[in-house]
Formats: sequence, structure tokens, C-alpha cells
Amino acid sequence: MRVTLTGVAYRDALAKDKTLPLTGKYALAVALTLESENGGTFKGYGKDNLIKWSYGPEMNKASRYYDAPWDGCIDSYTPWGKVAAGQPYLAISSMNISRRGGNLLMEDSYGSIARWDLPQEDTGTGTEPATKYATTDC
Repeated sequence: MRVTLTGVAYRDALAKDKTLPLTGKYALAVALTLESENGGTFKGYGKDNLIKWSYGPEMNKASRYYDAPWDGCIDSYTPWGKVAAGQPYLAISSMNISRRGGNLLMEDSYGSIARWDLPQEDTGTGTEPATKYATTDC
């Protein structure tokens, strides 16, 4: 399985409601493309254990947003997604973070970890389904 980080977008985590009890300042959306020559199922213990953000000792896990700027607008990635042979599986994962940058970590059910350094600014493609609704309810 090949996993490519194709896009990164940061938004104000409190864009819709300044009174939310969120722990981070930013809502982060990362776009991923999963590919396999033979196809198969991308398996993990669960999204909360699979994709993480870190910055030094800080760490946060991906989770389904209910309060983020793009609540309900993400075609969310699932750790049990079926990847067709030779066909890209496009997905977005989101999380609440305290600062821009850091590292994106993806861990599979066997304990293998992939790591990407995240840029400080929005970049790439694939985050559009999230950022299209950045400040309104969908």
C-alpha cells in the first residue's frame, strides 16, 4: 500500500463558535491518496489510533469533528476503506491542533509508522471538500 500526503489546510478551529471547548487553536485537514497494485482493505485498529499529529512532546489524534469549521463537509477517510487495484482511494482526515507545522504520523495495525513533516502554510490539493465550507455550516 502506498500512502501519499497530497494536501494540508489550516483553519481557525473556533471560526463558527468562539465558545467551543476545543483544546487546539487550529483545525487541520490533511488529504491522503492510498494506492495498491493488487487492491485490498486498508486495516487499522481505528481512526483514533491510526493518524496522529505531533509537535515535540505534543500529540493529538485524528477524530470525527463535530465542532470544526468544516463539520459535516468531509468525505472522511476510514481505516477499513477498500482500495481497488490500481485505483486511488482519496480521503481527508482532520484534527484539532495547537500550532501549524509539526508531523503527521500514520500507524498501521502491525505497528509500522509513516511520517510526514507538515508545512506551516496551506499547500497541495485534496482538502477542497473541507475548506469549501470553512466558515459556514453545511
